[in-house]
Amino acid sequence: MVQIPSDYDSPWKEAIDIYFEPFMEFFFHQAYQEIDWSRGYESLDTELQEIIRDAETGRRLADKLVRVWLLSGKEALILIHIEIQSQVQADFGKRMYIYNHRFFDKYDQEVISLAVLGDEQTSWRPSSYGYSRWGFQSSLQFPIVKLLDYQSQWQMLESSRNPFAVIVMAHLRTQATKGDSQARLQSKLSLVRGLYEQGYSRNEILQLFRLIEWMMVLPKELEQDFRNELRSYQEENRMPYITGFEIDGMVKATRESVIEVLETRFGVVPSRLSDRLNYLDNLTQLKQLLKQSITVTSVDQFEQILAEIIAES
Repeated sequence: MVQIPSDYDSPWKEAIDIYFEPFMEFFFHQAYQEIDWSRGYESLDTELQEIIRDAETGRRLADKLVRVWLLSGKEALILIHIEIQSQVQADFGKRMYIYNHRFFDKYDQEVISLAVLGDEQTSWRPSSYGYSRWGFQSSLQFPIVKLLDYQSQWQMLESSRNPFAVIVMAHLRTQATKGDSQARLQSKLSLVRGLYEQGYSRNEILQLFRLIEWMMVLPKELEQDFRNELRSYQEENRMPYITGFEIDGMVKATRESVIEVLETRFGVVPSRLSDRLNYLDNLTQLKQLLKQSITVTSVDQFEQILAEIIAES
């Protein structure tokens, strides 16, 4: 049975896009209380990507840059730079330092850097970077959240109505069931059942289900078992919120997005490529291909990547 690699960065990035205000409330409550949410906020992802490329410190899909305003009534604004780091990285503090200073240089505004650490090493907690010589000193300290710390707060996560409680549980259970597909199947079913038990609306369940589905990938042979168990649960509780049709719709929409990106970039897409793409019904693999369609240099390169993914399925 093939264990498909999990994707953490992409669902985290999308979750923050959708639920930015709940994200701040859940992880950085002091900052949340001082932001004037009535004025909204502004995503600056384009500027973020430009600075990341210029800084040459590596690609992180989950980085976010958001402009917010304070309750103080002042015209000042804060740029919040969020890091979702899923792997231990020796120069992580340095990268935060570089990004922070580059954003300050660009905007001449306060830049508040925040980090969510989603790795599996309990002792890794970088929260500063600096250097000094001959009386000169330059440094950066930034607040961090360690997702592993929530393992001991599972009851709180299960009872919380903040959508990021669900995201954290999905993240931790994905890590804990790496290499054990049967355990992941049961964990995924438990999380999805919890959405119903918490009383989320149909639209909320569909949105959170999509993020869980994206993160907690199952091998093809167990995906049907998951669907069957979910359908039985919904029938027993008379809550048919997630149908096979809707799951298939997510897959179909992602396939179409891949083709649309390739056509926009390279013109006509060979029918053989479309046919091979239709072979895939794993949402995570298709999401990975969607990212590849944006970055590949040719259709031939994309076809090679697609062939490798199909061979592993």
